[in-house]
Amino acid sequence: MNNTDDLISKKNSKFNFIKFLTKIFQKGGVYISLIILLIFAGIFSPKLLELNHLLFILKIASIIGIISIGQALLIITRGLDFSVGASATLIMVLICAISMGNPKYTFISIIIALAVGALIGIVNGLLVVRFKISPMVGSLGVMSLLTGITFIYTRGFARGSTPEFISYLGHGKIFGFLPVSIIIWIVIALIIIFILKRTMFGRYIFAVGANPQAAYIAGLYPGRIIFYVYIISGLLTAIAAIIWAGYLRSPTLGGGTSYPLDSLTAVIIGGTTFAGGKGSILGTIIGTVIITLLSSLLNMLGLGEGVKMIFQGFLILLMVFAYTGRKSLG
Repeated sequence: MNNTDDLISKKNSKFNFIKFLTKIFQKGGVYISLIILLIFAGIFSPKLLELNHLLFILKIASIIGIISIGQALLIITRGLDFSVGASATLIMVLICAISMGNPKYTFISIIIALAVGALIGIVNGLLVVRFKISPMVGSLGVMSLLTGITFIYTRGFARGSTPEFISYLGHGKIFGFLPVSIIIWIVIALIIIFILKRTMFGRYIFAVGANPQAAYIAGLYPGRIIFYVYIISGLLTAIAAIIWAGYLRSPTLGGGTSYPLDSLTAVIIGGTTFAGGKGSILGTIIGTVIITLLSSLLNMLGLGEGVKMIFQGFLILLMVFAYTGRKSLG
C-alpha cells in the first residue's frame, strides 16, 4: 500500500513540476528566450552587445516590429495577415516611384502610402467579414494579387529613390545616437497599448477575440471591430514601409518575403495565441527583438537563413506547446 502511495505521490510531484514549468514558460517564455539569446550572444559574439550594434539591431527591428504590432491586433481577434510583406513591398516601390527623390513629392507619397495601406486593410477586412473567407486563405490571395501588381507595375525592375525626409525616417538619429525609427516604433506601441488598456475599443477587441458570439449577444458588432483592426494593421504596414523605403533609399522587390513569417513569429513567441482574446504588445516587441537579434547573431557566426528559420520554427512550436500543454495539464 505504501509503495502504491509513494508511486502516486512521485507521479503527482512530477506532474505538478511539469505544470509549474509550463506555466512559468507561458508567462515569461519571451523574457527567458531573450535572456538566453543575450547570453549566447555575449559568449559567441560579444561585439553584438555593444551599444552601437544594439541600436542598429533595434533600428532594423523597428520595421518588422511595427508590422508585428498590427499582426498582434489581428491575431487577438482570431485573424492574421500573410500579405504584409507584399503590401510593404508595393507601398515602398510606390513611394520611391512617385517621389523620385524629389522633396516636393514627400507629402503626397506619404499620403498615397497610407491610403494604399488602408485600402489593403479594407480588402482583407471585407474578405474576412463580408465574404466569410478564412483570414489565411484571404490574405494569401491578397498577397499573390499584390505581388503580381508590383511586378506588372515595375516590370521586374524597381526605379526611383526616397526624398530627404523619408530617408531621415529610416536613417536619422535624435541626440546624435538614437535612431528615429526606434522612436516611431515606441510611440506607436505606446498608442496601441493605451488603446487596448484604456479605451472601450480596446476592450471590444479583446472581447471579440475571446468569444465573438458572446460579444454579439452583449451588443457589440464583431465584424465591424475586426474590419477596423484590419484597417489599422494596413496603416501600420504602410508606416513600416515608409521607414523601410527611407532605410533602403531605393526600392527592392524581394526584401519583404520574410515579413509574414517574421511578424507571426514575433507575435506568437510574444505570448499572443491563435485562440484569440489574449495578447501582449510588449511581448510582441520583445519577440521582434529576439528574431532580429537571432538573425544578426547567426549572420555574424556565418550561418544562413535556413538556420534562422529552424530556430524560428522551434520557438513557435515551443510557445504553442507551452500554451496547449498548460491547457491539457489544467
